[in-house]
Amino acid sequence: MEYKIFKKVRILIKLFVFATVTIAVVYDNLILALAGVLIGLLFFFLVKRKTKAVLVDERIKSIGGYAACLTHTVLTCIIAFLSLVFIISGRQTGESQIETLGIVLSYVTLLSLAIYSISYRYYLKRYSDKNGE
Repeated sequence: MEYKIFKKVRILIKLFVFATVTIAVVYDNLILALAGVLIGLLFFFLVKRKTKAVLVDERIKSIGGYAACLTHTVLTCIIAFLSLVFIISGRQTGESQIETLGIVLSYVTLLSLAIYSISYRYYLKRYSDKNGE
């Protein structure tokens, strides 16, 4: 199977899973949702096995890295700003739930920064020259 056909089949599988989960949510049926996701994953792996190898070069990896870094930066800034807004508005209005949400978002921001920092150091050590150059 060629990659163009694989992309179309992948979209169809995603639509199937989306429709199944949507129906499961409407009818409050957890078993249907799990079955839809598992069947979708099964079809995906079966179709992926039949697909010819997709070449991934350094350019695609580099673009993906830039996109991931930009996404992390933007989302971290947005979550940090929202946490600040929620904490301040929660303290001014006396709503403890809003303030608690702001505190939770602050912790999520800190966790995101910690994971990024740890993974950056890991990959820096992994892909750096052994001589420190």
